[in-house]
Amino acid sequence: MKKTVINAVSAAMMISIASYCNLYCGNKYVGAVLFTFGLIMVCRYSMSLFTGMAGYIEKNNISAFLAATVTNCVFAFGFGVLGSFNPAVKEKAIEVCASKLHNSLLFLFVSAIFCGILIYLGVDFYKKYGSYLGMIFSIPIFVLCGFDHTVADLFYYGASGRYNAADLLALIVVILGNIVGSNIMRLLIYGIKKEEK
Repeated sequence: MKKTVINAVSAAMMISIASYCNLYCGNKYVGAVLFTFGLIMVCRYSMSLFTGMAGYIEKNNISAFLAATVTNCVFAFGFGVLGSFNPAVKEKAIEVCASKLHNSLLFLFVSAIFCGILIYLGVDFYKKYGSYLGMIFSIPIFVLCGFDHTVADLFYYGASGRYNAADLLALIVVILGNIVGSNIMRLLIYGIKKEEK
């Protein structure tokens, strides 16, 4: 469990750095591409990232998944608070959070589902083929589309200075959406293959 927590702190740091870069970068396309750095490092060094683990939940790893999720959330938010010391980053984070939280919970849920699908595809492609190609495409797509990623969103909340109950409800919806999206994609890919066999 200790190793999972340490790996989860590292994962939160990688996604936070990627999120910081995305906020600070003047070009949204460059920021979206550079965001890929976060997930590449997470996969390369076997870090524990909620969205990377969400499509692989089983009975024997539920406790590790929950520990990683809580650790990711707490530390991503904390790193976001640190990021807010840069006024340019805080200003952009406020803008991003206002845009996200202006939407309905249903919108956030669907947005998070699409993010979960894309993250699962990027991670699973790496696990199966040892290639980062899936991430190089799936990550910029989710960033440019504004799909909701639990850990990145928490960094944005921390950087923006938002700390209220309404945001917590939105976060829970995004967590559930990420899990649903990842598992929908897993079932579509591997459920169909099992039926074919």
